[in-house]
Amino acid sequence: MTGVELMADMLKRWGVEFVATLCGHGLDPLDAACEQVGIRLVDVRNEQAAGYMAEAYGRLSRRVGVCASSSGVAHVNALTGVLNAYFDGVPMLLITGSGPTPTIGRGHFQDVDQVALAAPICKYADTIDRPERVPEYLYRAWMAAINGRPGPTHLTFPLDVMQAQVDDTKKITLYGSPERLKAAAPQEGIHAAADLIRRSVRPVLVAGSGVYYAEGETELLRMAETLSIPIVTPIWDRGSVLGKTDVFMGVVGAATGGPVVLKDADCVIAAGVAPDYRVGYFQPPALAPEASLIRIDADPEQLRKGPGAHVSLCCDPRLALERLTDACDGCAPFTGWLCETQHRREVFQKKLQRPSAAPLHALDIVEAVRTVMTDDTILIVDGGNIGQWVHQTLCDRYPGHWLTCGASGVVGYGLPAAMTARLLYPDRPVILVSGDGSLTFTFSEIEAAARQRLGLAIVLADDRAWGITLTGHIRQFGRGITSELGAIAFAEAAQAFGGHGVRIAHPEEIAPALQTGMTGDRPTLIHVPIVRSNPSDGG
Repeated sequence: MTGVELMADMLKRWGVEFVATLCGHGLDPLDAACEQVGIRLVDVRNEQAAGYMAEAYGRLSRRVGVCASSSGVAHVNALTGVLNAYFDGVPMLLITGSGPTPTIGRGHFQDVDQVALAAPICKYADTIDRPERVPEYLYRAWMAAINGRPGPTHLTFPLDVMQAQVDDTKKITLYGSPERLKAAAPQEGIHAAADLIRRSVRPVLVAGSGVYYAEGETELLRMAETLSIPIVTPIWDRGSVLGKTDVFMGVVGAATGGPVVLKDADCVIAAGVAPDYRVGYFQPPALAPEASLIRIDADPEQLRKGPGAHVSLCCDPRLALERLTDACDGCAPFTGWLCETQHRREVFQKKLQRPSAAPLHALDIVEAVRTVMTDDTILIVDGGNIGQWVHQTLCDRYPGHWLTCGASGVVGYGLPAAMTARLLYPDRPVILVSGDGSLTFTFSEIEAAARQRLGLAIVLADDRAWGITLTGHIRQFGRGITSELGAIAFAEAAQAFGGHGVRIAHPEEIAPALQTGMTGDRPTLIHVPIVRSNPSDGG
């Protein structure tokens, strides 16, 4: 058995369903080994897309997504998806080919220190130096990816090590498969946190990505509904609100604002939340100066960031929420405060109105998506302006199978992410909502999706602009500067790349087109030319 055959065998045994890749220097042995063990190779037209696919797999499944790239610039292209995973805390692994070990640093083809490029945005990055050590390197990468705050990892795999025979007498023995380690919350900390909640009048639960990766959705909702505590989620974090509920107030930290909830709270319970700009760094004026702060995170490094907290619990968020709810048994529910936040949400929502004179508007897209969606629908949202409309108006739930760009705020990831959703969930509807600027980043992947029979519906909001930027430019300068775009015949372009395409003229045409597109075996692009609008302007 060679080093690369050993890796492919381990990936298969650890449940890897597919590897997203683009052929090139240093990858032939890995491709052949994956095919030999039955791991599907999903090939794309740009390594960026492969990185996004692995990252989307990690976000949708909570398992490690795997992509493979060739060396040099291809590696750098794939790092786009790795950086997205770094910002969002997503488990993934990038495997990159390389020239042979003896000529590393001597100028062989595409010779560059790939580990050094990846290391600042990876939880673990290394070069495999011996075929016998493949199990050790892979185990390290896997454990780093799934534990604490999840994140991306990288392995450079030189050609000579891939093809070398494994010396069984020197092979590393693993004593178990990688698994997520779960630490329970200390009883003293739980009691201290419960005491702060009992003494509060206006508590708020801030549910970040850490709740999702801990599979804490049930415990989150149990705590919020039992105690009548409103829930908010930082925009672009993973959602943990599975169904429609009166306790979910929507996202915070959006560029287009939101109902005032966080800054009036007197107790903030932050579970799996990065203390970044979306929550005002947990500092005034985003939080009231007298507010108490409870932070829960599986990663001690996350708890070291920010201003600290009145109570910090370094533990599994699911277990912490479960024990904290039990510790608050008998606490009177905060019904009056919940009603007040619901009223604030309703007032904010009423500002987001469709202008009656508009021929086609972003809200027509949102309404059509709402009409056709079921609980099983996978929703991918890509794009700044249309993304804001979706976040602000689909706010009665936020399940984990609704995927947004993540904390990086990247645009262009949507089509590869939708392809991943189709691979993961072959029997569930997949809808991608994208903007015209965002979709053109990876538009050519329509061909890859069509060729590999990955059917999905793409509804494209086309305002011929980088919408959020244009709104800011008009406010500052009275006109757009580098933020306006030209016309593209998107429906015809989609057909040229092997997909289906339809152009919408009236709002009532969108939902039927979505229904048809979701049932096909190729991507269907639904081109909706819309008027320029922004939620911060009310419509």
